[in-house]
Amino acid sequence: MTEPLATSSPAATPTNTPTAPLLTVNGLKKSFDGVRGQAPVTVFEHVHFQVHPGEFVCMVGHSGCGKSTILNILAGLDQPSAGHITFADGEIAGPGLERGVVFQTHALLPWFTTAGNISFAVRSRWPHISREEVQERVDRVLALVGLSDAAAKKPWQLSGGMRQRVGIARALSIEPRMLLMDEPFGALDALTRGRIQEELLRICARLGQTVFMITHDVDEALLLADRLLLMSTGPNARIAEIVINPLPRNRTRSDLHTLADYYPLRNHVVDFLIDRSDKPLPPGYDAKHPPVFTPRADATPVITTLTTPNAASAATTGAPP
Repeated sequence: MTEPLATSSPAATPTNTPTAPLLTVNGLKKSFDGVRGQAPVTVFEHVHFQVHPGEFVCMVGHSGCGKSTILNILAGLDQPSAGHITFADGEIAGPGLERGVVFQTHALLPWFTTAGNISFAVRSRWPHISREEVQERVDRVLALVGLSDAAAKKPWQLSGGMRQRVGIARALSIEPRMLLMDEPFGALDALTRGRIQEELLRICARLGQTVFMITHDVDEALLLADRLLLMSTGPNARIAEIVINPLPRNRTRSDLHTLADYYPLRNHVVDFLIDRSDKPLPPGYDAKHPPVFTPRADATPVITTLTTPNAASAATTGAPP
C-alpha cells in the first residue's frame, strides 16, 4: 500500500533553522566539441549551489547560458563535462523517480487520456500496486490540480494550460523529492500562465514540495522563488549572483506589486539581465560563494560579497529564508 500524498505540514514552511541540503552541485561544467576543427565550447563552468528541502529555487539568465542543460543534468538526462551532483545521500548517475520533470512542452502520450497519462507514471513508480490504488492516486492528484472533470479526455481535447497541468500532475503523482521544471509556462498566454503559477504555489505550500525551475520571466521568478540564481551570459557562464527573495511566501500575483521590497528586487534583477550579465565578474568573485543581494525597502539596496564559507552558508546555500 502506498502512502498518500502529503498534506500541509510544518515542513511546508521554511524556517531559519539550517537543514541538510537535498541537492548539492559542485563545480559543474559542460563543454561541447567544436565544429569543423574549432576549439571546444564551454557553455558553463564552476557552477556551485545547493537546494534545501521545501525550497523553491529559480535559475534566471539569457538564452545560451546553459540553464536547460543544467536542469537536464539534474534530471539525469545529460552528463556534465566536470563536477558532480549529490542528491540526498548519493550522486546522480541517471534519471530517477525521486526527481520529477516538467518540460517546456507537456510531453503527454497522445494515445492516453488524462487519467491514463498519470496512471502510467504511477505504475512506473509502484509497479505492483492494485488497480484500485492506482485509481485512488490518479483521482487525488487530478483533484490537486483541478482537473477531475478532464480525466477521460485525450490531450488534443485539452487547452494548453490544461495539458501543462496534466504534466505537473503526472510529475507530482510519483511523489518526487524534487520537482524540476524547465520553463513550463513559457508557451502559455499571460492569463493562463498566471493562474497556473498560483496553483503551483498552492500545491507546493500544501505538499512542502522542493522545486528547481528554469525561467526567463522575472515576475514569475519573484512570485514563485525563495532564491534566484542569476547566470552570466555564456559561453563560460557562471552563477554571477544569488538574489534572496524576502517577499512573504503567501504572496499572490494581485498583491505582488504592492509589497515594499518588490520594485527594488525587480529592478535589480532586470538591471542585471540588461546591463550586467555580460560584463566581467567583479574582482574577488568566488564561484563557490557568489555575491548575495537582498533588497531593503527603507534604504538603497546593496550587494554583499560573502568571502568565507561560514558567512555564505546561510545566505547562498543555506535553508530557505
